Amino acid sequence: MSQPAAAPATVAPGPVDVTDALADQALNNLVNQFARPMDFLRELVQNAIDAGTPRVDVWVRYRPDVEVLEIHVDDYGEGMDEDIIDNHLTRLFASTKEDDLTKIGKFGIGFTSIFAIEPEAVLVRTGRHGESWELLFHADRSFDKVRARIPLDGTRITLFKRIGAADAELTMRDCRWILSWWCEHSDTPVTFCERAPDDLVTDEVDLDDPFAAFEAPAFSLGPSFDTDSSGTDVPAAVPQRISRPLDLNGDLVVHHTEPGAEVVVGYTQSPRYAYYNGGLTLVNTRSTDVLGVMRSRLAHVSFKVKSRHLEHTLTRDNVLQDRNWHDVMQVVVRAADALFARLLDRVEAAVRDGESLERWHAYLAEECNLDGARRRVRGWWGRPLFRDHRGHGVSLATIEIHEDRQGAVLMASGPPSLHEALEAEGILLLEDSPQTRAVLYACEDRPVLGPPIGRRRLALARARFVTPQLVSPIELPAAERALIDIADRLLRAATRGRVRLKAGDFGGDEPALALEGPPDGRIFQRGQPSLLRLPAWLRRRTLLVNRGHPFYQLQRIAAAEDPVLAAAGLAQAVLRDERAEGERSYRRLVEAALEAAG
Repeated sequence: MSQPAAAPATVAPGPVDVTDALADQALNNLVNQFARPMDFLRELVQNAIDAGTPRVDVWVRYRPDVEVLEIHVDDYGEGMDEDIIDNHLTRLFASTKEDDLTKIGKFGIGFTSIFAIEPEAVLVRTGRHGESWELLFHADRSFDKVRARIPLDGTRITLFKRIGAADAELTMRDCRWILSWWCEHSDTPVTFCERAPDDLVTDEVDLDDPFAAFEAPAFSLGPSFDTDSSGTDVPAAVPQRISRPLDLNGDLVVHHTEPGAEVVVGYTQSPRYAYYNGGLTLVNTRSTDVLGVMRSRLAHVSFKVKSRHLEHTLTRDNVLQDRNWHDVMQVVVRAADALFARLLDRVEAAVRDGESLERWHAYLAEECNLDGARRRVRGWWGRPLFRDHRGHGVSLATIEIHEDRQGAVLMASGPPSLHEALEAEGILLLEDSPQTRAVLYACEDRPVLGPPIGRRRLALARARFVTPQLVSPIELPAAERALIDIADRLLRAATRGRVRLKAGDFGGDEPALALEGPPDGRIFQRGQPSLLRLPAWLRRRTLLVNRGHPFYQLQRIAAAEDPVLAAAGLAQAVLRDERAEGERSYRRLVEAALEAAG
């Protein structure tokens, strides 16, 4: 592209050679630098902010009579004089923004992206230091430059594109979405509006063909706004503000500010990570790649962070992870620590107020799974962050005491009668949910060596305990009473008096033939290994036979014909199912049965 002449002139490409081809290719690469062509709006807004504008107005207008869409970006900043136009706007890779942290577009290439949507023409009207200029870029990217007749401060950019009505509607919708994405938290107000075809008055433009004026060697366009009685440009439609304060939609959110950085961090169902400079979006993604070395610490939370010290990479698909980034990320970590403290308060309040704990325990489990979480657990070990079966708050300290006693953390399940019986025995039952279990697994005291998780035993109360009804011998039919009596004597003989047998009703749902429990039949516990309990063959114990079990039913029928044989079969089956006795006990059982049979 040749240099523009001082007088109105058309600048067109010269003879094609290798250098020109390489330059064209470089320009094409810059034009198509973004995956979404409409992202050029972000670049224009950024340039306007860098120019010191107090506001950026973006508006669109569709002319159905000639099928032309106009996209306007107006700012009221420093504007450009001829030197800036000749040496920066129309010369690639030049920039006045280097080493200025208040201006984030440091590559001088943003303007070229305006051609990504392939406009028929781009009009630039600008003024600075008392001089005003108009430039018209054509579809082939050549341009004309003339002095403007009307004084202007700031810069007005208008794209003209021929497009059908349906496509124009989609494009205008895309304009608003792109602005909302890239400028959602801009420190500088950004507005957007759609205007009707007759909302604005334009001078010296053929309404039948808005491109006709551009065909002349020299051109001049009038104001882009309606003009009031005082000559002041005023919008013909009410714009809507796109930018808003830094916020985050989450279940629990903390806003944290330190010199040089503003952070909002929260717990969400699907974490996102966003970085902003001046409120303009650098990166907003679910990919943990943008977290770098902070992935293990921050991947479980969503955050947005604004800082003038943040920059995007040259490819603009990530944030530059330099020393400034590391400093800013430490602010994010401190905000995440404050969020965790807020979470503990929120869980405790939910426990106290009877709210569902599922959502909060899910977030607490994620926190406990972080590296070094056990050190953090010590900080809330005594706080009531769990709930028992009656809705009372329980701390992890209390839970672990009961875990040591029972060999497992017991979760409430089964009939209320079981819960009441266990409560009477001083056994703790926790309110159960997958999220609560996740917390208990995550916050266990993990060994340096060995499996990191899975050592903590969690058990349902109904899987560990039952509360059957003990049946007195006098309540049994004669044949059944004889069956139980003989089987009891055989078991005592086989185990040298360590095992007693009684009959009980389990309600029909118990799969075991017999369970161990106290002589009075209050609570019977299914056999569970425990380092704190003596082996069964060293303990005196009572076994309650399940009257509803199919095998017991068969033996009860057989007892009417041969009670000793039926009792011997029952006693042997009980020992086999319990798996607690050795070979000698079986031998003594056979000997006792033979002696009883006479």
